[in-house]
Amino acid sequence: MEVTAEMRSALMKGRMTALPPDKSNIVRIFMSSTFADMAKERNILLQKAYPELREFCQKQGLDFQVMDMRWGVRDEVVADHMTCALCLMEIDTCKRLSVGPNFVAFLGNRYGYRPIPAKIEAEELDILIKKASELDMDTTVIKEWYLKDDNAVPAVCLLQPITSKFKYYTDMEPANESLRQKDKEGWYQVTAQLENILRTAVKAAHKEGLVTEEQQHKYIKSVTETEINRGIIQSTDANQRAVIFIRNLQNIEKHVGADAVSAYLDLMDREKLNEESQRLLEDLKGKLPSKLKNVHQYEVEWTDKGVNEDVESHASYLERFSDDFVADLKAMIFKSLQSESEQEQNDDWFLTEVISHARFCQAKCESFCGRQEIFDAVYSYMKDTAKVNHQPFVIHGASGSGKSSIMAMLAQNAAQTFGENLVTIIRFLGTSPHSTLIHPVLQSLCLQICEVYGIESPVERVLNNFAEIVQYLSTLLDKVSEKDRPLLILLDSLDQLSSVDRAYSLTWLPKSLPPNVHIVVSTLPEEFDLLKTLKRTIRSDSSYIQVPTLSEQVGSEILDTWLARIQRCLTEKQREVILSAFSHCRQPLFLKLAFDEARRWKSYTPESELRIAQSARAAINLLYERLEVQHGTIFVSHTMGYIAAARNGIAEHELEDVLSLDDEVLDDVYQYWSPPNKDLVRIPPLIVTRLKYDIMEYLAERQADGKRVLQLFHRQFIECAQERYLAGDSSRARHHILADFFLGTWSNGRRKEITMDVNGKKEYYNADRNVVPQPMKYDDNVFNRRKLNEVTFHLLHAGRMDDIFEHTLGNLNFMHNMIDAFSVKDLIEDYNMVLQVQDNLEIRLLRDALRLIKPTLEFKAFLQKGSIVNMLPTELIGRLSSFGKRFERIATLVTQCMWWCQDHCVSNGDPMFITRGTGFPPPGGPLRTTLAHHRAGITSIAMTPDGGYMVTAARDCTIRIYENESDVMELERTLTGHTAAIEVLSAAPNNELLVSGSLDNTLKVWNLETGRLVITMEEDHAYYQQHALLTTTMDSRKVVSPAGKLVNVWDIESGKLQFTLKGHEGAVSCLAVSHNNQYIITGAEDNTIKMWSTETGELKNTFSHHTDHLTCLRVTQDERIVSGSKDTTLSVIDMEKGEVVHRLEGHSHPIYSLTITSDGRYAVSGSDKVVKLWNLSEGKEVHHLQGHYGIVDCVGVTSDNKVIVSGARDEHLNVWDFQSGQLIQTLDGQAAKITAMEVTGYIVVTASTDSYYTKVWDVEQSKMKMSTPRFIDKYGIVGVTSDAGYVVYKREGSENEVNLWNSKDGKDIRTITDKDGSITCLRITHNNNCVVTGDEAGFIKLWNLNTGQFIRQLDQASGGIRCFWITRMDRYLVAVTDSNAVSAWDIDSMTLLWTRKPNCEGKITCVTMTDDRKYTAVGTDEKQILVFDNKLDKAAHILVGHQSPLTCLSVSHNQKLLASGSSGETMRVWDLGTGRLVHELYAKSPVFKGIVCLSFSHDDKYLLTGGHDRSLKMWDLETGNMVTAQYVYATITNIVANRDNIVLTTKLGYVIIEDILLPSPRTPEPDESLLGGQPDFEEAAQPVIKVRSRMMKKSHFCQIL
Repeated sequence: MEVTAEMRSALMKGRMTALPPDKSNIVRIFMSSTFADMAKERNILLQKAYPELREFCQKQGLDFQVMDMRWGVRDEVVADHMTCALCLMEIDTCKRLSVGPNFVAFLGNRYGYRPIPAKIEAEELDILIKKASELDMDTTVIKEWYLKDDNAVPAVCLLQPITSKFKYYTDMEPANESLRQKDKEGWYQVTAQLENILRTAVKAAHKEGLVTEEQQHKYIKSVTETEINRGIIQSTDANQRAVIFIRNLQNIEKHVGADAVSAYLDLMDREKLNEESQRLLEDLKGKLPSKLKNVHQYEVEWTDKGVNEDVESHASYLERFSDDFVADLKAMIFKSLQSESEQEQNDDWFLTEVISHARFCQAKCESFCGRQEIFDAVYSYMKDTAKVNHQPFVIHGASGSGKSSIMAMLAQNAAQTFGENLVTIIRFLGTSPHSTLIHPVLQSLCLQICEVYGIESPVERVLNNFAEIVQYLSTLLDKVSEKDRPLLILLDSLDQLSSVDRAYSLTWLPKSLPPNVHIVVSTLPEEFDLLKTLKRTIRSDSSYIQVPTLSEQVGSEILDTWLARIQRCLTEKQREVILSAFSHCRQPLFLKLAFDEARRWKSYTPESELRIAQSARAAINLLYERLEVQHGTIFVSHTMGYIAAARNGIAEHELEDVLSLDDEVLDDVYQYWSPPNKDLVRIPPLIVTRLKYDIMEYLAERQADGKRVLQLFHRQFIECAQERYLAGDSSRARHHILADFFLGTWSNGRRKEITMDVNGKKEYYNADRNVVPQPMKYDDNVFNRRKLNEVTFHLLHAGRMDDIFEHTLGNLNFMHNMIDAFSVKDLIEDYNMVLQVQDNLEIRLLRDALRLIKPTLEFKAFLQKGSIVNMLPTELIGRLSSFGKRFERIATLVTQCMWWCQDHCVSNGDPMFITRGTGFPPPGGPLRTTLAHHRAGITSIAMTPDGGYMVTAARDCTIRIYENESDVMELERTLTGHTAAIEVLSAAPNNELLVSGSLDNTLKVWNLETGRLVITMEEDHAYYQQHALLTTTMDSRKVVSPAGKLVNVWDIESGKLQFTLKGHEGAVSCLAVSHNNQYIITGAEDNTIKMWSTETGELKNTFSHHTDHLTCLRVTQDERIVSGSKDTTLSVIDMEKGEVVHRLEGHSHPIYSLTITSDGRYAVSGSDKVVKLWNLSEGKEVHHLQGHYGIVDCVGVTSDNKVIVSGARDEHLNVWDFQSGQLIQTLDGQAAKITAMEVTGYIVVTASTDSYYTKVWDVEQSKMKMSTPRFIDKYGIVGVTSDAGYVVYKREGSENEVNLWNSKDGKDIRTITDKDGSITCLRITHNNNCVVTGDEAGFIKLWNLNTGQFIRQLDQASGGIRCFWITRMDRYLVAVTDSNAVSAWDIDSMTLLWTRKPNCEGKITCVTMTDDRKYTAVGTDEKQILVFDNKLDKAAHILVGHQSPLTCLSVSHNQKLLASGSSGETMRVWDLGTGRLVHELYAKSPVFKGIVCLSFSHDDKYLLTGGHDRSLKMWDLETGNMVTAQYVYATITNIVANRDNIVLTTKLGYVIIEDILLPSPRTPEPDESLLGGQPDFEEAAQPVIKVRSRMMKKSHFCQIL
């Protein structure tokens, strides 16, 4: 049914009248035929056709399922006459669900089994009994076997179960075999009598016109005809959905009496052809051509074995039959998909979601009664708040109290009260895959609102970012409020949401609603503390209503309504039993369970069997108990266990496959007969279907991972099933089988052994279970989302940690597919899921590695080429290699990454960098994650007092709110509204409000929960360039905001100025509010501290003891002021006494930062390079902490007083031991001066006005041990040996010393001191033997790298050395001096060759020279390059074109090319001989710009560049294109290009070795021996030595540069 524009419009507005069918993704075919005569056809379909069709469907994103209800089941096991009814229901299900074909029939020479009706209307049976009596037939047997049920309306007569009189009929115990045979014979005789009487009587009645032809026919037609009638004759689209295969065995009638014939013909007493059956068969075949064009007919010769594949013609027939079957079904599927594709729209998932909830709503509204008081309360809320701002309305009640039905009725009927103009949107949370996670819920809500109100839909970036969609919803509701159509949003069952995205915090739920917009939510009162959370922000009691229990009268009315709907009634006694039980548990769920039990009662059911429980939970257990008795304990317990154990539900075909893998179930099912095929053992579909239809009322169909799955429909059913069927070892056993299924362990023909006890004998099978294969991807863009989402969950709960590492969380292929199919975040959630159950260190390290990698993968703008998946292996290698020797599983993953990179290089032709060792910040260390959401420097960090939110503000005019969940901070929302840089934030003590101050001269107050702007105040912020200050009073009622010498105090709600504090003679530079809220304390550049009344603004006291500007103020819990000043002192002031009690002296420089410990006993202060800990009670210095090399702007202390942290302008975050004062660790990841810091617990958040990202650290001491050794590069004056063994860098804190650092040990091994002056530049000679330094005195000195001994110095230059270049053979050196002169030396002879002062514009910033001394090139800060011809002693070229100052130059090995880098985004490659521009290369970066270093590859085919964009990039010098890049997390300060690898140093102090995989020009087939094996970890850790040697020897298709 196509969704018309009118239908869609109505759906979007909440009108749920005509609903289209659910979208399906399964090809589900009902197979109809007689059984024994079609065994060979069934077998070839199982072996050949089904696997091919399954594979075809999977590639289209479809499942394939065949419902063959007669396979594997003996007739005698079905004694309740329900098989035919079940088959008809299954045909209807196939019609409803299947994409394309849904019904296939096989007709041979048999008409098939013709059962007597299981149910006959009482009036009709009375006619037949009367007619039989008139024919002198004894009707006693009819009256004995057909009992009248007066509970049916109209009354019917039901054929009694066979076992009601023949109790041994289904008893398969060998000891009772004779009794069973006797009962079988007895039933055979009864059947013959019933058939004879009924068929004779109905013919006579038909002749007299007492019954119709149709009524007569049902007494004589076969099951096969009944099925064909339902599947084809009654179908309007049979030609598109059905196919029939007719096989005629030639001349079979002539062989009646032969052994095999009875299986292929309808016989009487095995010797005589049943003429009536043959006539009916021919009639049926005659009807088909007019109803169906898809008819295949086959003429097959008869053999004495029937259909025999050993006969060539029969084998040919079977092959043709299978091919026709496959071809027809493929064509139908393909045509259906084409039709769907033409109708499909971009928002298909969203439309499907809306329809799904509309359908669920309709079902919940059926036969609803009562609850008017709830509706009245909701309607009153809507009327009262229609024209004012308000909050959501909350309906809460116990499980089973009927909340969902109430919400459904509100959705259906609200428009009747508020008019057709009302738009109603409802989501029954947890009932569909897009309503289980809050992110897609918000996506669909926004899309629906936009469509209804004609508002442009949000862009993809907003839709896909949770924080942004939360904020967008609030903005969208404001827009809707301005429209003339009111909106009602109903969100049922908040407790059914997943916890992902911190859904239970309810920060996503708008708490402040504009006029004309209403939100009603429902929830359980205790679950996840949701009601408590709601009451923290929705405080009015009038916004809540509790669902009461049902009255007995309403319960009785509901019962009558339900019974009338199914055309049944109850006897007085039965009704009394139901209502008596209901009086003890007056909940709708219990009434529903009682009704479902009572609907099975017949009017003749004995009173002793009228069992009703006294509570909902007991009723559910009673239901499960009945199912176990009816279907078998093992079968039911395992089946219900699998349904309850599934993470996101289980599809029907999945359930059949899982049961077919369960040996215990198969042994139970086949205990009395053998499977029909020794090579194929599966669960008989009929057995599963019978149970499914018995529990259908309690199963909910939903979509999960793109598939239709079944799930128990109510929380209490799930909990009861888990308690009953997943207790103890049962849980592990169920999850084990589910894990095997999703792993595909027994698919693709892999046989599974089983030994079954059949009739007391052991039978062994090594058989195919024919379960669906489980690849991670079915096709290029078709992911197996079911496997990806389920398999880790089941492995975890099966206790299979080894398999988790092997197949999922330690498997690179799985990680790639999870990220592609879902996201990095979803993959990390799987690691979190495992860690909640088992704290495994390797899983924790992998999780932490992904957390560190996540910002890079999500912020792809740093790279110009390559998908995020391509980056994952290199990132993992760079972070995990060092863990390989300690952790075998991590080593295996690193090896997989190595081989993936190699294979990717080969198959895609993409060069790749592979990081050797640990080149990036490793997991398990102090760095937890990087928050890279701003696009400009971060100015302020605020933390709510309860630690719930961390907020950042930046010069990009945005505020980012993060919810602080343990050590992970996820972006909650983004606040926009300021039009200039935001300089300061303050979080109010009530944890609800945030105040921001901006250079746009406004203060804004925001609601943290909703992200909504509360109020805006305008004031002059000219002084923000010097002091950006802001705070709120302790009662969260006032904003205190200095503006130069004045301090404005604003009302936080109204935005009105309360008063202005006047009295300072200099600009206010710091402020605080006393904990008792009595005083505002200000410090200023007039050297005074003033105390003001919070209520009146009256000046209470002035302290003038400081002799220089105040810089910081803090107030202790016992109301003492602690102040810091530029006069280098701190003071402690007793506010009550108004006197200075301590003056803390010891700093030698101004105080820049200050904090107080949580107990108020200690203060920590920061100055230039020094941090001090003070005892405030005694007024004494406790520790002098020295370790910084710059001003300390930030200090903090953990709440337990164990760790001090300090952030400084030297870009370091230092971690100190509180007790001893020892420096624990220096953390350098900020890579910019630290200007803002917050501490909560052991989590430290740092930011900088010079960087767009925030770093989150864990400073717990155990994390410090996991950090990687680094050298401290303060000045960017650094060199590295080509083997990466040693780094030489200018020592921090010293002007004339350089340290030699051993990269293997991570330690400084010696210091080189230049006594003549400050070292300005250094290099290491190409042979790695010497360190060459240049100093401000004009000396260039050579030092022995191995000993540190001075070797010699070159002739003194005419000024301080600015920079220099050493030619590649270490023969010549050219340097630039401070006087802009350029000098060249012969290093061997120590001779000054020449000095020139080029006639160029600006300051020379870089220099290079060819190895043969022919050319010297210099670059200037005026964007100019001057090339000298040294032999001719004149300028050869002036190269212009750069738009930024030059920063670096390099000459190619062949002396023909010059590469130049600038402080902008461009590099240029020039022809040295002609001065011609060869290439202009763009290194685009959204934030950081500037090239620091560049180098040609050894063969001059590539240029390698690095700089402030923190990426190593490689450029093809033939094309000028970038061929690969690697983000390295810090400015690259050196590049050494070797023949086999590249050595880098970064500003963070890492030495990184990058191997380069390059595809060769020739690409023959890959060498299987190269790609097929798994090298050991030693090989993975040494890729250059071993991978290169294997590649170069065995293949020409890939090489390492």
